[in-house]
Amino acid sequence: AAGRPDAAGALSAAAIGAVLALLVLPGGIGLVAALAAAAAAGAVGWLARRQIGGVTGDVFGAAEQAGELAVLLVVVSYLGA
Repeated sequence: AAGRPDAAGALSAAAIGAVLALLVLPGGIGLVAALAAAAAAGAVGWLARRQIGGVTGDVFGAAEQAGELAVLLVVVSYLGA
């Protein structure tokens, strides 16, 4: 089961990330960042299931990177940089 978290573990990790984003980022930007990260990671998961029929550790890594990139893009757009 290594590399394949159960649903409860994945939801717990997502909840922790969302709460931290809401606490650290100002105003509603935390909510937008959390939603963008979820959408990006979900898109990677959907693509992996469509293209290779499932997920691997590399797909989890790609989902994390896509989520992080989405958060950074939201923050940069908020700052106007």
